[in-house]
Amino acid sequence: MSIPADAIETARSVWPILKRAILTGQLWNPQCVLTEADPDVLCENDVRIPLSDGTWVTANVFRSRAADRGGVPVPAVMCAHPYDNHLTPALRGTPFGGPPQQYRMIPQPAPPTFSKLTSWEAPDPNFWVKAGYAVVNMNLPGYANSGGSPVLRGDAQARAFGEAIAWVGERPWCTGRVGLTGVSFLAITQYHVASWRDGGGPPKALRCISPWEGVVDLYREQACPGGIEDRGFGPFWWNTEVRGTINCTPQEFARLNGALPADFLRLHPFRDDFWQQVEPRLENITLPMLVCASFSDHGLHTVGSFRAFREASSTQKWVYTHRTGKWTAYYSPEVQDLTRRFMDCFLKDDRTNGFLDTPRVRLEVRSARDRIHDVRGENEWPLERTRYTRLYLFAEARTLRLEANPLAESVLYPSKNGGARFMHRFGESTELSGYMSLRLWVEARAARPGASPPSDMAIFVAVGKLDRDGRTVHFEGSVGNRYDLVSRGFCRVSRREKDAARSTEYQPVLTGTSEKPLAPGEIVAVDIEIYPSSTWFDAGEALELIVSSDEIIPSPPYRKDVSCNEGDHVLHMGGRYDSSLLVPVIPAREGTRPTTGSADGLAVEG
Repeated sequence: MSIPADAIETARSVWPILKRAILTGQLWNPQCVLTEADPDVLCENDVRIPLSDGTWVTANVFRSRAADRGGVPVPAVMCAHPYDNHLTPALRGTPFGGPPQQYRMIPQPAPPTFSKLTSWEAPDPNFWVKAGYAVVNMNLPGYANSGGSPVLRGDAQARAFGEAIAWVGERPWCTGRVGLTGVSFLAITQYHVASWRDGGGPPKALRCISPWEGVVDLYREQACPGGIEDRGFGPFWWNTEVRGTINCTPQEFARLNGALPADFLRLHPFRDDFWQQVEPRLENITLPMLVCASFSDHGLHTVGSFRAFREASSTQKWVYTHRTGKWTAYYSPEVQDLTRRFMDCFLKDDRTNGFLDTPRVRLEVRSARDRIHDVRGENEWPLERTRYTRLYLFAEARTLRLEANPLAESVLYPSKNGGARFMHRFGESTELSGYMSLRLWVEARAARPGASPPSDMAIFVAVGKLDRDGRTVHFEGSVGNRYDLVSRGFCRVSRREKDAARSTEYQPVLTGTSEKPLAPGEIVAVDIEIYPSSTWFDAGEALELIVSSDEIIPSPPYRKDVSCNEGDHVLHMGGRYDSSLLVPVIPAREGTRPTTGSADGLAVEG
């Protein structure tokens, strides 16, 4: 009997995570702190919310017993997801009555604290009820015990979420005002309902949103970044978090969604209507918005979160950046208080709490995984005072220099586990905050005489930091990766066509809709997006550029397809080949001083 392909892919993605959890003991000692439910929290589980199509969704509603006895209406904080809101310790839906299973698998920089009423990536009822809110934790249609059909994204979800928000706003215990919060998928659903324009737009009751790290363009940001297929996350997410919550068979789910997640890219290898029709229309978002865009989730949410902040039409929008774990940050006292003040401002009309004076950008600059150099307020992203600076590649010395390379040079490495490194040492202390991009002139050659040259290349890029002694400085990465570098990027050379409308010099964006195989001996330029980051380099420390034919920073469950790599890769530089790294140098702003504090409680340097 053959083993299904998606089961094999899932095993390959899950095993490194599971192995680490077993060896460290985290599988039996989950990395989080659970607190008991507050006695004042009134829990109403499985509340049915009727929808206009004759079906319903279910929600767990948490309210204050004291407010209920007094007949005092309160605003509501709400979330919607496919993860089954019964999977909480309080309802005995989690392994051994502990936290959601992910805390047994994914390392946390600092264990987050939340109550036993809290489901995966959702707001904590203990915190919000005490703060004067109701919490509504909703299962999307077709998931858990909600009615309807399970679809992953798009207008059907937005419509159901919007109708549920309107229903909540009409309850006698609600003031008629609803705000949204939640992590990852719970952020994505916020983008969809806030940008929904069918039927007159989002419901009147919806007053603000706080999406905490969410994908916007699933194809370009996660499924096929830089044109290189990710084979790990889709099967991992489907089989470990979603498959068990659908209220139909996998075959019916595939019919409703066009395929199972593991087959999406096989059936739709390019960014066609299948992918585009489920992207939120960010320009339609006009609600007040507090977004989290982390520098640590490069495997999934970083690019989309910054894009949402930049492209939403909201006149009142803020972005919170960090480089720790998304759950460590979300449940931290600092973020809980910030989000509460945001909600108080727009759901309770509290203009006295100072939130409106909060700088639009909370920028966290790290010098290492466990060292924050600066936390400060900025007015925009990317920063207007950025000095974009080109560092040119030199082959013989393997350096990056400010002056252009006058001599044509090349570096050859094998397409299997090969690569090249280039270094730039800073003569003075330097902050790099924002977007980087890499221009490379590349060629694919046959590995032996007489063989046909390859017609494609998969290129992996990473930017790292070296201390004064040449040792790698590590940073927090995606899904518990504690040994990440500064940033990364990807490019499949045949998919190199840029989206002219979306691209800038500092952020090249590929169309994802075309394929241009390499001709024998052809040398082409590729522009590679390197994901946003914010890093401090002391004088004498160095930036290292790594170009490779395979993944440089293994980050399970993400696994990229390198099957197109054959023969040798050649990097051309110097002369007419302007191979160079564009970096965002940030000059100091007069009169600014670092503030203290961070999401994971680390001290700020200096």
